[in-house]
Amino acid sequence: MERYEIEAFLALTETLHFGRVAEQLGVSTGRVSQIISKLERRIGAPLFDRTSRRVSLTTIGARFHDDLRPGYEQVQKALAHAIMAARGFDGPLRVGFLGAAAGGFVMQVARAYRAEHPASDVLIHELQMNTSISDLRDHRTDMVLNTRPIVEPDMVTGPTLWGEPRYLAVSSRHPLAARSQVSQEDLTRVTLLRMPDNAPASISEDRVPRVTPQGRPIAHGARVSSFQEALAMVGAGEGAFTVGGQVIRFYTRPDVAYIPFTDAAPIEWGFLWRASHETARIRAFHDKAVALRPSPPHDNTQTAMRTR
Repeated sequence: MERYEIEAFLALTETLHFGRVAEQLGVSTGRVSQIISKLERRIGAPLFDRTSRRVSLTTIGARFHDDLRPGYEQVQKALAHAIMAARGFDGPLRVGFLGAAAGGFVMQVARAYRAEHPASDVLIHELQMNTSISDLRDHRTDMVLNTRPIVEPDMVTGPTLWGEPRYLAVSSRHPLAARSQVSQEDLTRVTLLRMPDNAPASISEDRVPRVTPQGRPIAHGARVSSFQEALAMVGAGEGAFTVGGQVIRFYTRPDVAYIPFTDAAPIEWGFLWRASHETARIRAFHDKAVALRPSPPHDNTQTAMRTR
Protein backbone atom coordinates (compact mmCIF):
# COMPACT_ATOMS: atom_id res chain seq x y z
CA MET A 1 0.00 0.00 0.00
CA GLU A 2 1.10 3.52 -0.74
CA ARG A 3 1.23 6.06 2.05
CA TYR A 4 -1.37 8.26 0.35
CA GLU A 5 -3.79 5.31 0.24
CA ILE A 6 -3.37 4.68 3.96
CA GLU A 7 -3.84 8.35 4.81
CA ALA A 8 -6.93 8.69 2.63
CA PHE A 9 -8.51 5.56 4.08
CA LEU A 10 -7.83 6.50 7.72
CA ALA A 11 -9.00 10.07 7.17
CA LEU A 12 -12.23 8.82 5.68
CA THR A 13 -12.83 6.46 8.60
CA GLU A 14 -12.63 9.48 10.91
CA THR A 15 -14.75 11.97 8.95
CA LEU A 16 -16.95 9.65 6.84
CA HIS A 17 -17.09 12.56 4.41
CA PHE A 18 -15.28 12.56 1.04
CA GLY A 19 -15.31 16.35 0.74
CA ARG A 20 -13.67 16.91 4.12
CA VAL A 21 -10.99 14.33 3.38
CA ALA A 22 -10.29 16.07 0.08
CA GLU A 23 -9.80 19.39 1.88
CA GLN A 24 -7.59 17.74 4.50
CA LEU A 25 -5.34 16.08 1.89
CA GLY A 26 -5.38 18.98 -0.56
CA VAL A 27 -6.85 16.97 -3.45
CA SER A 28 -10.19 16.81 -5.24
CA THR A 29 -13.17 14.80 -4.00
CA GLY A 30 -12.96 12.71 -7.16
CA ARG A 31 -9.33 11.87 -6.38
CA VAL A 32 -10.27 10.62 -2.91
CA SER A 33 -12.99 8.44 -4.44
CA GLN A 34 -10.50 7.01 -6.93
CA ILE A 35 -8.01 6.17 -4.17
CA ILE A 36 -10.63 4.35 -2.06
CA SER A 37 -12.03 2.48 -5.09
CA LYS A 38 -8.54 1.32 -6.07
CA LEU A 39 -7.92 0.11 -2.53
CA GLU A 40 -11.22 -1.78 -2.47
CA ARG A 41 -10.38 -3.48 -5.77
CA ARG A 42 -7.04 -4.59 -4.33
CA ILE A 43 -8.72 -6.02 -1.22
CA GLY A 44 -11.61 -7.49 -3.18
CA ALA A 45 -14.44 -6.11 -1.05
CA PRO A 46 -16.09 -2.75 -0.25
CA LEU A 47 -14.61 -0.89 2.70
CA PHE A 48 -17.38 1.72 2.86
CA ASP A 49 -21.09 1.72 2.23
CA ARG A 50 -21.94 4.85 0.23
CA THR A 51 -25.35 6.41 -0.29
CA SER A 52 -26.38 9.91 -1.30
CA ARG A 53 -26.92 10.73 2.37
CA ARG A 54 -24.18 8.99 4.30
CA VAL A 55 -20.91 7.04 4.28
CA SER A 56 -20.28 4.21 6.74
CA LEU A 57 -17.68 1.52 7.27
CA THR A 58 -18.44 -2.02 6.24
CA THR A 59 -17.54 -4.88 8.58
CA ILE A 60 -14.44 -5.59 6.51
CA GLY A 61 -13.60 -1.88 6.46
CA ALA A 62 -13.87 -1.64 10.26
CA ARG A 63 -11.64 -4.68 10.72
CA PHE A 64 -9.13 -3.29 8.24
CA HIS A 65 -9.10 0.01 10.15
CA ASP A 66 -8.46 -1.72 13.48
CA ASP A 67 -5.57 -3.71 12.03
CA LEU A 68 -4.06 -0.81 10.09
CA ARG A 69 -4.25 2.08 12.59
CA PRO A 70 -1.68 0.82 15.19
CA GLY A 71 0.93 0.07 12.53
CA TYR A 72 0.44 3.43 10.85
CA GLU A 73 0.78 5.29 14.15
CA GLN A 74 3.98 3.37 14.91
CA VAL A 75 5.42 4.31 11.52
CA GLN A 76 4.47 7.96 12.10
CA LYS A 77 6.09 7.88 15.52
CA ALA A 78 9.29 6.38 14.14
CA LEU A 79 9.35 8.98 11.37
CA ALA A 80 8.89 11.83 13.87
CA HIS A 81 11.71 10.49 16.03
CA ALA A 82 14.02 10.25 13.02
CA ILE A 83 13.23 13.83 12.00
CA MET A 84 13.78 15.08 15.54
CA ALA A 85 17.09 13.24 15.73
CA ALA A 86 18.19 14.75 12.43
CA ARG A 87 17.33 18.21 13.69
CA GLY A 88 19.06 17.64 17.02
CA PHE A 89 15.88 17.51 19.13
CA ASP A 90 15.90 13.81 19.95
CA GLY A 91 16.41 12.89 23.62
CA PRO A 92 16.18 14.86 26.86
CA LEU A 93 17.64 18.29 27.53
CA ARG A 94 19.26 18.56 30.97
CA VAL A 95 19.09 22.08 32.37
CA GLY A 96 20.70 23.13 35.65
CA PHE A 97 20.20 26.28 37.68
CA LEU A 98 21.51 27.98 40.82
CA GLY A 99 19.13 29.61 43.27
CA ALA A 100 15.39 30.06 43.60
CA ALA A 101 14.98 32.94 41.15
CA ALA A 102 16.88 31.08 38.43
CA GLY A 103 14.84 27.94 39.13
CA GLY A 104 11.56 29.76 38.66
CA PHE A 105 12.71 31.22 35.35
CA VAL A 106 13.99 27.87 34.06
CA MET A 107 10.60 26.29 34.85
CA GLN A 108 8.85 29.03 32.89
CA VAL A 109 11.12 28.56 29.88
CA ALA A 110 10.73 24.77 30.04
CA ARG A 111 6.94 25.05 29.80
CA ALA A 112 7.18 27.20 26.68
CA TYR A 113 9.88 24.96 25.17
CA ARG A 114 7.88 21.76 25.73
CA ALA A 115 4.85 23.33 24.06
CA GLU A 116 6.86 23.82 20.85
CA HIS A 117 8.96 20.63 21.08
CA PRO A 118 6.81 17.97 22.80
CA ALA A 119 9.13 15.14 21.74
CA SER A 120 12.09 16.70 23.56
CA ASP A 121 11.84 16.28 27.31
CA VAL A 122 13.44 18.77 29.72
CA LEU A 123 15.08 17.48 32.90
CA ILE A 124 15.63 20.28 35.43
CA HIS A 125 17.79 20.10 38.53
CA GLU A 126 19.36 22.48 41.02
CA LEU A 127 23.13 22.81 41.18
CA GLN A 128 25.48 24.25 43.78
CA MET A 129 28.29 26.76 43.44
CA ASN A 130 30.81 23.92 43.45
CA THR A 131 29.06 21.81 40.79
CA SER A 132 27.74 24.18 38.09
CA ILE A 133 30.79 23.98 35.84
CA SER A 134 31.92 20.47 36.73
CA ASP A 135 28.47 19.07 35.89
CA LEU A 136 28.75 20.59 32.42
CA ARG A 137 32.22 19.22 31.84
CA ASP A 138 31.26 15.78 33.19
CA HIS A 139 28.22 15.65 30.85
CA ARG A 140 25.71 15.53 33.70
CA THR A 141 24.13 18.77 32.49
CA ASP A 142 23.69 20.24 29.01
CA MET A 143 23.29 23.89 29.97
CA VAL A 144 23.24 25.93 33.19
CA LEU A 145 21.65 29.22 34.20
CA ASN A 146 24.45 30.78 36.22
CA THR A 147 25.77 34.09 37.47
CA ARG A 148 28.51 36.01 35.72
CA PRO A 149 31.23 36.82 34.80
CA ILE A 150 32.18 33.50 33.18
CA VAL A 151 35.54 33.29 31.40
CA GLU A 152 35.94 29.65 30.41
CA PRO A 153 37.48 28.93 26.97
CA ASP A 154 35.49 25.73 26.45
CA MET A 155 32.12 27.32 27.32
CA VAL A 156 29.62 29.33 25.31
CA THR A 157 27.93 32.14 27.23
CA GLY A 158 24.66 33.50 25.94
CA PRO A 159 23.61 37.13 26.39
CA THR A 160 22.83 38.40 29.86
CA LEU A 161 19.19 37.69 30.68
CA TRP A 162 18.89 39.99 33.68
CA GLY A 163 20.87 41.72 36.39
CA GLU A 164 20.16 42.12 40.08
CA PRO A 165 21.50 44.65 42.60
CA ARG A 166 24.45 43.55 44.67
CA TYR A 167 24.19 43.24 48.46
CA LEU A 168 26.56 42.45 51.28
CA ALA A 169 25.34 39.69 53.59
CA VAL A 170 26.59 40.12 57.17
CA SER A 171 25.60 38.75 60.54
CA SER A 172 22.69 40.68 62.04
CA ARG A 173 25.06 41.27 65.00
CA HIS A 174 27.77 42.88 62.86
CA PRO A 175 28.20 46.69 63.19
CA LEU A 176 27.47 47.09 59.46
CA ALA A 177 24.02 45.56 59.95
CA ALA A 178 22.80 48.91 61.26
CA ARG A 179 23.77 50.64 58.01
CA SER A 180 21.27 51.40 55.24
CA GLN A 181 23.96 51.00 52.56
CA VAL A 182 27.63 50.16 52.11
CA SER A 183 30.36 50.88 49.60
CA GLN A 184 33.06 48.57 48.29
CA GLU A 185 35.53 50.33 50.58
CA ASP A 186 33.54 48.96 53.54
CA LEU A 187 34.76 45.48 52.58
CA THR A 188 37.87 46.24 54.61
CA ARG A 189 35.65 45.95 57.70
CA VAL A 190 34.60 42.34 57.05
CA THR A 191 36.16 38.96 56.29
CA LEU A 192 34.80 37.67 53.00
CA LEU A 193 34.00 33.98 52.78
CA ARG A 194 35.66 32.36 49.79
CA MET A 195 33.99 30.58 46.88
CA PRO A 196 34.50 26.80 46.37
CA ASP A 197 37.81 25.61 44.92
CA ASN A 198 36.20 24.54 41.64
CA ALA A 199 34.10 27.68 41.16
CA PRO A 200 35.04 29.68 38.04
CA ALA A 201 38.01 31.92 38.82
CA SER A 202 36.29 34.86 37.15
CA ILE A 203 33.32 34.61 39.55
CA SER A 204 35.56 34.12 42.59
CA GLU A 205 37.53 37.26 41.72
CA ASP A 206 34.31 39.20 41.22
CA ARG A 207 32.62 38.11 44.46
CA VAL A 208 35.72 37.89 46.66
CA PRO A 209 38.11 40.62 45.53
CA ARG A 210 41.53 40.91 47.16
CA VAL A 211 41.52 44.71 47.34
CA THR A 212 38.98 47.52 47.23
CA PRO A 213 38.77 49.93 44.26
CA GLN A 214 41.16 52.19 46.18
CA GLY A 215 43.64 49.33 46.62
CA ARG A 216 43.00 48.57 50.30
CA PRO A 217 43.36 44.86 51.22
CA ILE A 218 40.28 42.72 51.99
CA ALA A 219 40.52 39.82 54.44
CA HIS A 220 39.48 36.37 53.24
CA GLY A 221 38.03 33.68 55.45
CA ALA A 222 36.81 30.10 55.17
CA ARG A 223 35.83 28.49 51.90
CA VAL A 224 32.17 27.47 51.35
CA SER A 225 30.70 24.82 49.07
CA SER A 226 27.08 26.00 48.73
CA PHE A 227 25.00 29.14 49.07
CA GLN A 228 23.10 27.81 52.07
CA GLU A 229 26.40 26.99 53.76
CA ALA A 230 27.57 30.54 53.09
CA LEU A 231 24.45 32.02 54.71
CA ALA A 232 24.80 29.72 57.71
CA MET A 233 28.38 30.87 58.24
CA VAL A 234 27.39 34.51 57.77
CA GLY A 235 24.63 34.11 60.35
CA ALA A 236 27.12 32.55 62.77
CA GLY A 237 29.43 35.55 62.40
CA GLU A 238 32.13 33.62 60.53
CA GLY A 239 32.34 36.12 57.70
CA ALA A 240 30.45 38.12 55.06
CA PHE A 241 29.37 37.22 51.54
CA THR A 242 28.41 39.10 48.38
CA VAL A 243 24.91 38.21 47.16
CA GLY A 244 22.32 39.28 44.59
CA GLY A 245 18.99 40.96 45.14
CA GLN A 246 16.99 37.71 44.93
CA VAL A 247 17.95 37.07 48.57
CA ILE A 248 15.34 39.58 49.67
CA ARG A 249 12.55 37.44 48.25
CA PHE A 250 13.83 33.94 48.79
CA TYR A 251 16.47 33.81 51.54
CA THR A 252 15.43 35.98 54.47
CA ARG A 253 16.95 34.83 57.77
CA PRO A 254 16.75 36.28 61.30
CA ASP A 255 20.53 36.03 61.72
CA VAL A 256 21.54 37.67 58.44
CA ALA A 257 21.27 41.31 57.25
CA TYR A 258 21.44 42.23 53.56
CA ILE A 259 22.80 45.70 52.84
CA PRO A 260 22.84 47.20 49.31
CA PHE A 261 26.04 48.47 47.74
CA THR A 262 26.01 52.01 46.43
CA ASP A 263 28.90 51.58 44.01
CA ALA A 264 28.98 47.94 42.87
CA ALA A 265 27.85 46.66 39.49
CA PRO A 266 24.79 44.38 39.36
CA ILE A 267 25.19 40.61 39.41
CA GLU A 268 24.27 39.32 35.96
CA TRP A 269 22.65 36.02 34.96
CA GLY A 270 22.74 33.99 31.77
CA PHE A 271 23.06 30.50 30.30
CA LEU A 272 26.26 28.70 29.45
CA TRP A 273 27.01 25.37 27.79
CA ARG A 274 29.94 23.41 26.37
CA ALA A 275 31.02 24.75 22.98
CA SER A 276 31.80 21.24 21.74
CA HIS A 277 28.33 19.91 22.63
CA GLU A 278 26.01 22.63 21.35
CA THR A 279 22.82 21.14 19.91
CA ALA A 280 19.60 22.34 18.34
CA ARG A 281 17.88 21.60 21.66
CA ILE A 282 20.22 23.93 23.52
CA ARG A 283 19.84 26.69 20.93
CA ALA A 284 16.05 26.41 20.91
CA PHE A 285 15.82 26.45 24.72
CA HIS A 286 18.15 29.43 24.91
CA ASP A 287 16.20 31.31 22.23
CA LYS A 288 13.04 30.76 24.25
CA ALA A 289 14.82 32.05 27.38
CA VAL A 290 15.90 35.21 25.56
CA ALA A 291 12.33 35.76 24.38
CA LEU A 292 11.00 35.34 27.93
CA ARG A 293 13.73 37.23 29.76
CA PRO A 294 12.27 39.25 32.65
CA SER A 295 11.99 43.01 32.59
CA PRO A 296 14.45 44.92 34.78
CA PRO A 297 13.25 44.62 38.39
CA HIS A 298 11.80 47.64 40.14
CA ASP A 299 13.81 47.09 43.28
CA ASN A 300 14.44 49.73 45.91
CA THR A 301 18.15 49.21 46.23
CA GLN A 302 18.61 52.16 48.55
CA THR A 303 16.78 50.47 51.40
CA ALA A 304 18.50 47.61 53.21
CA MET A 305 16.67 44.41 53.89
CA ARG A 306 17.27 43.23 57.43
CA THR A 307 15.83 40.31 59.31
CA ARG A 308 16.78 40.12 62.94
